[in-house]
Amino acid sequence: MTTKRTTTITVDLGELKAPWQAWCQQQGVTPSHALRQVLRQALDGHPTQAAPPRLRVTRRRERATARMKLNVTPSELAALRTCARHEGYQPTAWVVAMIRTKLTGEPHVGQPELAALTRSNQQLLALGRNLNQIAKVLNTSPENRGAFRVEVITELSRVIRTHTDRVSDVLRGTVARWSLQ
Repeated sequence: MTTKRTTTITVDLGELKAPWQAWCQQQGVTPSHALRQVLRQALDGHPTQAAPPRLRVTRRRERATARMKLNVTPSELAALRTCARHEGYQPTAWVVAMIRTKLTGEPHVGQPELAALTRSNQQLLALGRNLNQIAKVLNTSPENRGAFRVEVITELSRVIRTHTDRVSDVLRGTVARWSLQ
């Protein structure tokens, strides 16, 4: 004897059925799951295309003690391991960084990014020392002001700007790589 499910709804979609099924397949969800999401959002008063909430990060250190089991396909695990290794992570740390970035919107960099930022800081320090030397000479010996051409200082400024743009790109990349398209 079969028991009747009391949680189902039957809806005649008419001409919407084929586009609905195509959209669900494109999104990688079942029609039932997608409809439940739409209904949840409608009942909660949230628009269906609302941006995900970003959680604030507090500066209080918290130990990661909560566990979660995650089942993935063998091909997904292989791809995850490849991506993690390429970005300088262990697979578990890669997943954690992805989750934290998605939840907070703040970057969580891997080893390649940390190495790039370290090189960046070293280069900025060298540029800063050069600018300090120029400033010292200009302040202590007004007669030597002709020794420093404006073009040199302008070029140095351009190099710094280019460098900081690269650092910004690295940081933007660490956030963007987690965004699903």
